[in-house]
Amino acid sequence: SDVKCYFRWGTRYQAARQEVLNRLQFVQLPQGLQPQLSPWNAIGEVFRYFVAGKGYTLAELKTAQDWILEREFRQVPGVIDVTGFGGLTRQYHVDVDPNRLRGHQVTLAQLQAALAASNQNVGGQRLTVGEQSYTVRGVGLIRSVKDIGDVVVAAPKGMPVRVRDVAEVRVDAAPRLGIIGHDEEPDVVQGIVLMRYGAQTKGTLEGVHARVEQIRKNHLLPPGMEIVPYYDRGALVSLTTRTVLENLLLGMGLVVLVLILFLGHWRAALVTAVNIPLALLAAFAGMVVSGTPANLISLGAVDFGIVVHSTVIVVENVFRHLGSGGSGSMRGRILAAAAEVGRPLGFSTLILGVAFLPLFTMTGVTGVIFAPMAHTYALAIGGAIVLALTLTPVLLSRAMRPDLEDRENALMRWLHRLYAPTFDAALRRPRLAVGLALALVLAPFALFPFVRTEFMPKLEEGNFWIRATLPASISLEQSMKYVGRMRELVRSHPEVVTVVSQIGRPDDGTDVSGFNNIELFAPLRPFGEWKGGLTKERLTEALSRQLSDAFPGVIFNFSQMIADNVEEALSGVKGENSVKVVGPDLQGNEALGDAVSDVMAGVQGVTDLGLLRSMGQPSIRIVPDRVRAARYGLNTGDIEAVVQAAVGGQAVTQVYEGERHFDLVVRWLEPFRRDLEAIRRITVAAPDGSQIPLGEICEIGAEDGPAVIYREDGRRYTPVKFSVRGRDLGSTIGEAQARIAEKVKIPYGTNLQWAGEINQLREAMGRLVVVIPIALLAIGLLVYLAVRGWVDFVLVFASILMASTGGFLALIATGESFSVSAAMGFVSIFGVAIQSAILVVSHAQKLWSEGRGLEDGARLAGEQRFRPVLMTTLVATLGLLPAAVSNGIGAQTQKPLAIVVIGGALALALLTRLVQPPLLVILHRRWPGTAVAPAPPAP
Repeated sequence: SDVKCYFRWGTRYQAARQEVLNRLQFVQLPQGLQPQLSPWNAIGEVFRYFVAGKGYTLAELKTAQDWILEREFRQVPGVIDVTGFGGLTRQYHVDVDPNRLRGHQVTLAQLQAALAASNQNVGGQRLTVGEQSYTVRGVGLIRSVKDIGDVVVAAPKGMPVRVRDVAEVRVDAAPRLGIIGHDEEPDVVQGIVLMRYGAQTKGTLEGVHARVEQIRKNHLLPPGMEIVPYYDRGALVSLTTRTVLENLLLGMGLVVLVLILFLGHWRAALVTAVNIPLALLAAFAGMVVSGTPANLISLGAVDFGIVVHSTVIVVENVFRHLGSGGSGSMRGRILAAAAEVGRPLGFSTLILGVAFLPLFTMTGVTGVIFAPMAHTYALAIGGAIVLALTLTPVLLSRAMRPDLEDRENALMRWLHRLYAPTFDAALRRPRLAVGLALALVLAPFALFPFVRTEFMPKLEEGNFWIRATLPASISLEQSMKYVGRMRELVRSHPEVVTVVSQIGRPDDGTDVSGFNNIELFAPLRPFGEWKGGLTKERLTEALSRQLSDAFPGVIFNFSQMIADNVEEALSGVKGENSVKVVGPDLQGNEALGDAVSDVMAGVQGVTDLGLLRSMGQPSIRIVPDRVRAARYGLNTGDIEAVVQAAVGGQAVTQVYEGERHFDLVVRWLEPFRRDLEAIRRITVAAPDGSQIPLGEICEIGAEDGPAVIYREDGRRYTPVKFSVRGRDLGSTIGEAQARIAEKVKIPYGTNLQWAGEINQLREAMGRLVVVIPIALLAIGLLVYLAVRGWVDFVLVFASILMASTGGFLALIATGESFSVSAAMGFVSIFGVAIQSAILVVSHAQKLWSEGRGLEDGARLAGEQRFRPVLMTTLVATLGLLPAAVSNGIGAQTQKPLAIVVIGGALALALLTRLVQPPLLVILHRRWPGTAVAPAPPAP
């Protein structure tokens, strides 16, 4: 029995664990049952290995795993447990012959009691002999098979009856619960190292690797036996980290190239570039102090263009002031240039921080993933603005010459020639200009229905985790016949490195899977080595068809190792998504599940569809007849004890071999329990010494029963699991729900619950629907305080929707779905849009306050802010360009965010710069007097 407890996000793991332990004390369980807390967690598997050795049996390999390797790896800091899977677990067996038992007038209970009593040590305190004190020990532990056979069970008529007289004693193995296969080897021994919740992967794996070397160096394993690793989480961490670092370094290089291209001054570009590592240093220092973890999103999604926005604007303005040949000292001109953009920079940076407010409010899975990104961005941007207004002017005073000449390059001259006619055309056709702006503002609302939706893009792990679900009644031996062919089919593809299969479950109870559950782990070669333009999606489809054709009726599911564990932890079902038919009757639930499955089979995008049945497990039911049993003086407990020991086997004690100990199990010989008739002839000893067959006092028969019973919140359910491929999650689920509502009648007392990523998506989007309007209101207030005029406020605020137009067009053009990652990209571009708009509007207000005409001031503001705004939008675009085009391991989670930022930034560069200045003139002509000159900047 496996019980999962789900706590609210934000609950400390230690507090939750202690609460469960406290309540377990009050759970009343049958005698002999004891609950224990499982060490497993969704992302805890960090290291897997085989125990191999030529000439060693499976029992010897499993013994080394259980008694040497598990003990060694558990000592590693960060490791919570080690699970052995596969092989044979050593046991001492006492196989009882019921005929000989009856012939010697001995009962099964006497045999069990004798074995338990004959295997113990006792203490006799101390004995003083002369001047010395001796400890007294009674040593009576069983040491060998011979000792077991010599145990006296009874002595009727003075003749001792020993165990060997009534049973066969041998060293054997426990009944197998699972089998591990590897490539062409059908049966191997595997170990799984589990990381403690909250531990760091890198440090834990370093300890595991050091322990492996220590085991080899100190020869802790028998000669010729070795550890063969085949899965190491460190490889995934290394690959994803390298992908992120490559994108970061390439992004930094592109930012520097843009600065050199627009300014034509390599010293100014280097001054700007210096702030990138310094801003990151500020972010890292803040993360260390606040305990914020670094992950793929928080580091890979950092856009250096956004981080150094403020620095770019300060450098460009200083560059323009020095190149204009104005009067005054160089120091004074640099200070004046910095002060000129100080106020709009302060407001725009504050607005950018408020734009990230939705990230700080995310909870659950999205909060765990994106909260570090919010902290990292906030710390980096905060450090950058301080550096831009303090360090950057100082560095510029050392790097620039007073006789600097600000010459526009050919690119800027061409852009200005393009801008001027557009400005004049907009003034000549004001209605067309306003109409174009209105279309850009309303476009996001029209484009959104065409964008696909999903919760999160899949993090590519570079492997397959394939699950095959067979009929519930299948035996272990029959599953083994199928799994070898499955491994062979998967290995037939050259892109697959190796294939490891597992049937059933390990011995320690960390899983509850039966023999009908087969799982295949297939690491893949690097994608760069694949030939013929093959992608993982195409390989998945090919494997799915191949396996389904070879094994008709078997349900397959394709996932990845970490993703599979997370999906099961979130929904409680071995599948990516599921529909849970919740109702009181198992058979009724299955019938309704069949109807739901039939409807979903016709929905485009639904794959790996299967009903996880509860019923269908044949079982032998032994029900004592209390009236008949009472005639012989027997209680149901007496009968059940015989059934448990004779048929199932019962461990009555343990045999020690040095530090190791193994169960001593008493069980009927196999011929006396092999079928229904044999079970009916099993006898129970009555108080008067007579032997009563089970068939006389029990109803014994075969019937179909449940193989597994799923419950959630105390109610039974039957899951229909499925995956979504070739289509976005949101539209697929929407169509499936509509079809089920139309074609499936849900009876009273039964309901459907959707589990998996769709719930996470709805929760995240529901929170964003509430939080984003609040953030926009706060941004609106700050914008109004910055521009102090409602017309300018509308112009600045409209830039958000214009940037959103570019983001949605980028998603549609690239085929990416709108996910939580993409939503965070929109949040990022909101701040960039407002920052760019405030720069233009505030500069126009300044020029108007100095006496410039309405049209002249707007034109000049557009021209003088054209280069800094274009530079900031381009560095924002190029800073994330590597992340947008990367297909490496770990790039998938940040890709939608990067695409949205790039699309939005391009829209700002190409559209708003041409639309906004003309609109300033048009709207201020229509509503004169709304432009308010800003207060003089502080010196």
